[in-house]
Amino acid sequence: MRSPDRTSRSPGGRTAGAAALCLALCLALCPALCTGAPSGASAGETGFPVGETLRYRLRWGLIPVGEGTLSTRWIERDGRRLVAIRATARTTAVVAAIYPVNDMIESIVDPETMLPLSCAQDLDQGWEREKDVVVFDHAAGKARWRCLLSGETMELDIAPDTRDALSLMYEMRRRGMAPGESASFRVLVDNKLYDLHVTAYDLEQVALPGYGTRPCLRVEPLAKFGQIFIRKGRMHFWFSSDRRRVCARIEGHIPLVSVNAVLTGVEGPGDDSWVRAPGR
Repeated sequence: MRSPDRTSRSPGGRTAGAAALCLALCLALCPALCTGAPSGASAGETGFPVGETLRYRLRWGLIPVGEGTLSTRWIERDGRRLVAIRATARTTAVVAAIYPVNDMIESIVDPETMLPLSCAQDLDQGWEREKDVVVFDHAAGKARWRCLLSGETMELDIAPDTRDALSLMYEMRRRGMAPGESASFRVLVDNKLYDLHVTAYDLEQVALPGYGTRPCLRVEPLAKFGQIFIRKGRMHFWFSSDRRRVCARIEGHIPLVSVNAVLTGVEGPGDDSWVRAPGR
């Protein structure tokens, strides 16, 4: 039961710690930025296995603070077969007693274009809450954001390929980046448009619980709002170089906060070593 004095907040008003947790899970769990083709029988239509669930352990420094998931599933809406992409983050019972976090972001996308139809988020952090939805109309070049708590609305002009963070990440599963390559994307987060610049570095060996050591491509994103680059912290992500291309590890260094997420499990379609790993 929520505390009666819990308040809503404007987009971007979350605290640094909660922002790091949400950013690490919802903006960075991109099973994408590396070469090769995705695996799994269901990957043909979308470029990734629909029905897959990725599980992560979240830490602040050396302290375990929560767990997160990134998952996909088929849905039907208005006679159309679409894909729902969902990211969740939740603090452990011990941490929740001090600062509870229970976040969910879900993007509904067209499996042929990977363009989003809508993106909804319900962020429950501490004693504050943020709940909103964005509806994309690429044909009209518009995105309509609405806060479900205050009723506030906003309309934004978007480019033909503008996506939210989750749909962009899964679109990248059909693309790829080689070491040393850079790419730029237009992303809508909350009610703001960002230019996201991503640089791929080298393949590195990453140790994962239950999976041993895996070669992964290290990448770094940098967001730009208008003409201003956002340099409040740095984050690096490691993506497996095999055909499934999961995000294996995330490390973020934000003022006063250090956060990391490590892959602990892969569930769903496919018969590769991620699903069949010993002890899974």
